[in-house]
Amino acid sequence: MAIRFYNSLTNQTEDFQPLEAGVVRMYSCGPTVYDFAHIGNFRSFLFADLIRRFLEVMGNDVTHIMNITDVGHMTDDHLADGGGEDKMEAAAKRLKEDKKSGKVPDGAIENPDDPYQVAQFFTDAFLEDSRKLGLKIAFEYPQNIPHATNHIQDMQEMIDELIKSGHAYVGPDGAVYYSVESFPKYGSLSGNTLDQLREGSGGRVQQNDQASKKHPADFLLWKPDQSHIMKWDSPWGMGYPGWHIECSVMA
Repeated sequence: MAIRFYNSLTNQTEDFQPLEAGVVRMYSCGPTVYDFAHIGNFRSFLFADLIRRFLEVMGNDVTHIMNITDVGHMTDDHLADGGGEDKMEAAAKRLKEDKKSGKVPDGAIENPDDPYQVAQFFTDAFLEDSRKLGLKIAFEYPQNIPHATNHIQDMQEMIDELIKSGHAYVGPDGAVYYSVESFPKYGSLSGNTLDQLREGSGGRVQQNDQASKKHPADFLLWKPDQSHIMKWDSPWGMGYPGWHIECSVMA
């Protein structure tokens, strides 16, 4: 019995064939740890676990990697390029109030103002829930569940390589963007062409960010921002990475 997936590149449902016979390497998105994971979040985590288990039953040696997004650029959901409220900062304020009111057990978090402690608090809660649900990946922490904050240097190195190869550029706002026009096949996996992508149609990018891009579909790799609670020094100023570069590095 084979497992079949819809391949958006070919627009067909196809039998899954690993690149190396009997060996499967899979990456799935993990939680953003500014709050407790809810049942809707766990739907995707359980689905990845189910796929992994099926592949293993079929005799494959599966390596599953799932990220922990613990970088404080996790902004309002309708803003894609790092604007809006820093959710890690908001989580710190919320935990501080919960600690005062006794909703957070004594010793669960020492300093709610520390974003790293906030991230670890919600990471621990996620892992506890995941283990109760029997997710195999949860028992492989931290080996197969990397934290984004542990790979900032790797992200900066990849960004630098993309700039040098002409696939990324520094915008007039100082932010680094990936140039979609530098990759002729961009959009083929999703079925969109660059001509079909309309500026701002998703409503998820602020106007000042959009104006800094060479193409509306260019996406953020590094955002200089001194105001955010979690930030790192870089050749492009103190700031934080974009979502896509995080997953590219950790995968």
